[in-house]
Amino acid sequence: MVTAANQLDLSMLPAAARREVQDFYQFILERHGQIKKPRMVKKNSSLFSDICGGLSWNGDAVATQRSIRDEW
Repeated sequence: MVTAANQLDLSMLPAAARREVQDFYQFILERHGQIKKPRMVKKNSSLFSDICGGLSWNGDAVATQRSIRDEW
């Protein structure tokens, strides 16, 4: 149903359906650029390059890899 202010009356829908309609409305607004979606900020993001060269190996890496593989 549409009210006088051109707004949908969602009160007759179950709570899950109201959330779905509101989420879709939010999606449409974001898609048309009327509101900006907040950017997700990565916390504690580690890159492989941060530890590259920082580890030392005292054994034969190939022999160790083969022994681990052969355990299966």
